[in-house]
Amino acid sequence: MLLVKKLIFALFFLIVFSIVIFQLNPLLKSYDFIFSLSWDSAIQLFVLTGFILLSSLLFVIFASLAYDWKIVLPVGLLASLIPMAMIGPSLGLILSVGVLVSLFLTYLGVENTLKTYLNFAPTTLFGPSIRLLSSFLILVISLTYFLSINSVLQKESFQIPDSLIDQALKLTPLPKETSQPQQQTAQPQITQEQINLLKQNPDLLKQYGLDPAKAPQNLLNDTLKQTIKDQLQNIIKPYLGIIPAVLAVLLFFILQSLTSILNLLIYPLLWVIFYILEKSGYIKFSEEMRPVKKMVI
Repeated sequence: MLLVKKLIFALFFLIVFSIVIFQLNPLLKSYDFIFSLSWDSAIQLFVLTGFILLSSLLFVIFASLAYDWKIVLPVGLLASLIPMAMIGPSLGLILSVGVLVSLFLTYLGVENTLKTYLNFAPTTLFGPSIRLLSSFLILVISLTYFLSINSVLQKESFQIPDSLIDQALKLTPLPKETSQPQQQTAQPQITQEQINLLKQNPDLLKQYGLDPAKAPQNLLNDTLKQTIKDQLQNIIKPYLGIIPAVLAVLLFFILQSLTSILNLLIYPLLWVIFYILEKSGYIKFSEEMRPVKKMVI
C-alpha cells in the first residue's frame, strides 16, 4: 500500500509528460508558429508551457513522496522512452537522454532539500526544483528543435512566413486612390475590344503575375507582399546557416518567458495540493524537539 501511494503521482506525471511530447511533435517540423502573431499560436504555446510546468510539478511531488532513487529511477527511464515512441528514434533519442538527465539532476536537488530542511513549507522547498526542471526541459526541447529544424531547412530553404508579412502589411498604410482630373486623364484607356480580348485570353495577365479574378486593390497587396518578401529573403540570405540556431534560441526565450508568467500559479497550487494531502491523511507530519547550542558567558 505504501508503494502504491508513492507511485500515484508517478502515473499522473507520465500522463502529463506524454501530453507534452504529443503537443511538441508537430512543432518540431515547423517554424511558422514562432513568427505568428495569431491568438491560436499564442494559446498553443501557452498550453505547451503549462503542461511543461505541470509535468515538472508532478515529478517533484512524486520524487519528494517516493524519496528513493530505486523508485524514481525506473519512472525516469520510463518517461525518457516516451519521446522515442512518439517522435522517432533519431530525435527521440536525443530528447530522451536530455529528459533523463534533467529528471536525475532534479531528483538529486529534491533529495538534498529533504535531507537538510528544518520546517516543511512546500512552496519554499519545492518551488525552486520545479522551476529548475521546467528550465531543463525547455533547454532540451530547444536543442531538439534546433536539430530537427536544421534537418528540415537542409531539405527546403527558409522562407519568411506569410503571416509575418501580412501583419507588416496591416501596419503599413497603402497609397490612397486620388480623383484628380489630371491623373485620370493620364491613365491609359482600355477599349471594350481589348477587355473582351483579355477575358478570352487570361493567360496574358498571368504572364505578368496578375490574377484576373482579383480586384486591383488585392493585386496591389499581393505585389507589396511579394516585394517585401523578396527584400527580406535577400537580406537574410547570407545568414541562412545560423537560422536554425536563431529559431532555437527564440523558442527557448518564448517558452522561458511564458514559464515566468505561469510560475505565479505554481506556488498556490503547491500549497493547495499538500493541504489536501495532509487533510485527507495521505501524508502526515511529525514535530521534533532539537537541542540548540548557544554561547553564554
